[in-house]
Amino acid sequence: MTNRSLALVLAICPLTCVAADPLIPTTDGTGWNYDLVQERGDRGDLDLTEPMKDRFTVTYRVGGTQKVDNKDLLKLELYRGATLVSTDLIAVEEHGIVCLARIDEKGTLIKLIPPQKMLAAPLKAGMSWNFDGQIGQTKVNQHYKITGEQDVVVAAGKFHTWRIHCDQTAPVSATIDRWFVPGTGFVKVVTAIKAPAGGLLQQTSLELKELPRIAAAPQQKPAPESGKLSVGVSKDPTGDFTTSFSSETPAIYARWTGRGLPQRANIRAVWIAENVPDVSNNYEIDKSSTVASTPDSHGTFTLSRPEGGWAPGDYRVEFYVDDALAGTARLKIAK
Repeated sequence: MTNRSLALVLAICPLTCVAADPLIPTTDGTGWNYDLVQERGDRGDLDLTEPMKDRFTVTYRVGGTQKVDNKDLLKLELYRGATLVSTDLIAVEEHGIVCLARIDEKGTLIKLIPPQKMLAAPLKAGMSWNFDGQIGQTKVNQHYKITGEQDVVVAAGKFHTWRIHCDQTAPVSATIDRWFVPGTGFVKVVTAIKAPAGGLLQQTSLELKELPRIAAAPQQKPAPESGKLSVGVSKDPTGDFTTSFSSETPAIYARWTGRGLPQRANIRAVWIAENVPDVSNNYEIDKSSTVASTPDSHGTFTLSRPEGGWAPGDYRVEFYVDDALAGTARLKIAK
């Protein structure tokens, strides 16, 4: 969810749906502002020590249309703070809303095969549907069911909602609960990602802060000037940087060195599984942060080998100065 970490964006995305009339506004520029709370559960031996709960501001926004395979699709943009994380390309149809493609944070267009039904209409208790397909190279299996009506209170107010439950078995085990209000959209979404042993790995909650309104897109903060942060990963706290590691490496050290940092800058490292078998692409494993005491501070984040060893694949560690991406260290783990 992920800043990267929005652990499964597809699982928490508030979308539009149309029956006889639009169920939420689809005018260009319409936005939904949410509070996002991310809580991490059992991580085994992974040691990125920090508080277990994080809060962010998330915005979904209608950003015009884009043609894909000769179809004009509505662009639903996802911003985390001021950073555009992804864009879903959706088609409003008589029986609900279908997502045909997604644009990731690198600007790559990824098709959903088959197109994914995100919401079925008309809304009624007991309605269910499945998604068994692929998003790029990632296999996804989900079962949705409208369980009934329920009153919900969030920052935007009290709403009478339809509750939609989803059980996901791939690419990771998860449950997704959404509370939908015709004419407004999703006012609350809770996603719980399960560990292989059955425990809670991560829970993400979205709650609507205010009613949807037309507004300009969030303004991207300028990135730090070149050279503000030097980063890399190594096999020991002071060793040379490398990009290759064994699955039995006792620890991976993510190191950073600042130059001319802002006063008491927040330095954050995010550990991401970029391309690892049986794990969703760009899945956020964990993160940690510290405060730079001087403009030229330096530091190390330590990632201890989990029980059973590192899973082979491609990883990256993203380093942030305050809320701006300042450097990325990529690495490959082999057996």
